[in-house]
Amino acid sequence: MSTRVATRLSQLLDAAGVQPIGATGADPDIVGATLDSRNVHPGFLFFAIQGFEQNGEAFIPDALERGASAVVAASERPDWVGSDVAWVRVAQPRCAAGPLSRQLFDCPDEALTLVGITGTNGKTTVAHMVEAMALAAGMRAGRIGTVGHAFAGQERPSSHTTPEAPDFYRLLAEMRDEAVELVAMEVSSHALSLSRVAGARFATALFLNLTRDHLDYHETEESYFEAKAQLFAGLRDDACAVLPYDDDHTERLRQMTAARVVTFGRSEHADVRLVNEHCGLDGSSAVLLTPSGKLPIRSFLLGRFNLDNIAAAAACALASGIPAEAIATGVLKMQPVPGRTQPVDVGQPFGVLVDYAHTEDALENLLRDLRDLTPGRLSVVFGCGGNRDAGKRAGMGRIAAAIADDVTITSDNPRDEDPEAIIDAVYSGAQRERTNNPREITLDRQTDRRAAIQTALARAQSGDVVVIAGKGHETVQIVSGERLEFDDHAVATDALAVLGWDGGVNA
Repeated sequence: MSTRVATRLSQLLDAAGVQPIGATGADPDIVGATLDSRNVHPGFLFFAIQGFEQNGEAFIPDALERGASAVVAASERPDWVGSDVAWVRVAQPRCAAGPLSRQLFDCPDEALTLVGITGTNGKTTVAHMVEAMALAAGMRAGRIGTVGHAFAGQERPSSHTTPEAPDFYRLLAEMRDEAVELVAMEVSSHALSLSRVAGARFATALFLNLTRDHLDYHETEESYFEAKAQLFAGLRDDACAVLPYDDDHTERLRQMTAARVVTFGRSEHADVRLVNEHCGLDGSSAVLLTPSGKLPIRSFLLGRFNLDNIAAAAACALASGIPAEAIATGVLKMQPVPGRTQPVDVGQPFGVLVDYAHTEDALENLLRDLRDLTPGRLSVVFGCGGNRDAGKRAGMGRIAAAIADDVTITSDNPRDEDPEAIIDAVYSGAQRERTNNPREITLDRQTDRRAAIQTALARAQSGDVVVIAGKGHETVQIVSGERLEFDDHAVATDALAVLGWDGGVNA
């Protein structure tokens, strides 16, 4: 079935259960939908949505000029809109976008096994793991997430962790048309609160964890939790909710879902239990005790937190009918995800890792695991993003100084804030920790991220590990509204080459 469909607008409204305040003008055939007027083509439905910074209704003229046949908006129809254009007035256009897009693309989620993954940390890695396990089982698998979307041998860039509703359902339709069977997808709290996946039927939903993040948007941790909880409250009774056994939020999620619950963790009561763990700088191993029996696993991924991710992914895979052997094979074959404990190795005698850790919990877990694995000094280069939750900055500085030996605080994405002011806040937490900590801690600040990385690598010795944290897979740095080319992995590789490490031979 082609993803480019043509459905009468009135039929879409009826099938989606959307009851407009008013619907005037023509009743056109709709062939596509979008929230972005720049993506409108003739015959499209344009959702005029109030965004964080701009009102989509300001772009209605542009959408109509590009050929939009219908507009969904909260305002009454303006006199200047021609009678050949359908105007659908609803109280919340964003809430209508999901159901209408789903119907437009003929409910593609019903033809797919959707595995939704939510949590503050680990979503990207686990989505890749579930995809790898499905592929190892011989299934046609897809993936949707932060570092890109993948199916049928294609890799596509992504602008959001979870696409907007029209893009999401179009992507699912393309996957359905390519005979994809299972889709592992990240479901962010923003996506849930903004109804991007509204109407989607998830076969399995995974909750990884919840720690402080996005409070610039959600304002409170309870609001943040409630956003993520929507994924589980919407599960049907034939679905599966995969939950961490020892998490403080698990019992609340268990009570609010109709789905069957499967747990994972280290507790003897977990359905999928981690035992016999071993971690090293060359990878990790463990045994999973599952309802199907013992499952030994080996992985090139580093750290206890990645063993947690493996247990979570394995629980999702088992719930999806993936055999144990394929789970082990998928884990073994999986290489580090871009920007997730991703090594930079050009033959230097010390470790260099690029990681997306940008929350207090993620940074602490990463550094604690590496502290145990590092024979020499542990160094970290990181900063905090501008126009984001400022309350975590001092805490991240404190954590870095409490665990690492060498701490360099630098710019992340300052956005519209003063980079020095952000660094001041992070540095204050690190400075207080250094004052109270008997260990010898080197504390530095360098606004220029490239220079900070170069300096940290230049002082590294054999047996040390240098962590470049915060931006991970990102390929730009956002400064005063400009998007400047910047890739931590590439910058580190270039810096090592300058130091004489260019692929295994020290010049």
